[in-house]
Amino acid sequence: MSALRQYLPNLITFTTLILGMSSIALSIEGHLNLASVLILAGHILDSIDGGVARRLGVSSEFGTQLDSLVDVIIFGGAGSVLVWQHLSPTPLNRWSYWVSGVIFVLACSYRLARFNLHTDETKPNESLGLTTSTSGAFIALAVLADHAFEQHLFPDWFFPLFLVLVSTLMVSRIRFPELYVILRHRRMSLAILSTSLVAAYWLTPQLVWFGLTTGYISFGVLRAGFRQLL
Repeated sequence: MSALRQYLPNLITFTTLILGMSSIALSIEGHLNLASVLILAGHILDSIDGGVARRLGVSSEFGTQLDSLVDVIIFGGAGSVLVWQHLSPTPLNRWSYWVSGVIFVLACSYRLARFNLHTDETKPNESLGLTTSTSGAFIALAVLADHAFEQHLFPDWFFPLFLVLVSTLMVSRIRFPELYVILRHRRMSLAILSTSLVAAYWLTPQLVWFGLTTGYISFGVLRAGFRQLL
């Protein structure tokens, strides 16, 4: 049992790696919806492995480095391949989404390296720059939302620009609050949940999740801008 406690966080991280590799393979085969879902599943697992390690008292430098390497694959690599395959049937110039995908992977790598080297710059309950897991999930949700509509939700040129925008947010010095900080107020959480369920009924769950993520990111950007004005 003690051995399981010690290795459980790393097992979660390796499971995330398997999801990332599976997502890349599914994207190549054209199963983009399932590939997106696996990235979202990795996002959920990535949000709990660190907490599990701290709760069990088995946090380690190995686990931190392993988590970063896996994040580059599932959120950077799988996210870029997902967009590449999503845009490959379109008449859009391939160089545009290839370059933006490479920028996205580079931004993920830079963001994670900075996090590992400068953890002292990160305030409690905040992240310096948009996290790679949120960025990868945001990309996956955009593809899912686009697929949910027969005529597509976004124009083709949206995705290369979207990748560059998210990349900029990752390498920025904007401090984004942890999600639970926003949702720790019960009334606010209940209102958001109720509104989301109603909206998901009339629209689609993936579009609502994409909208919620957009709202969270916009809140962080607007808060940073407001602080600059003070």
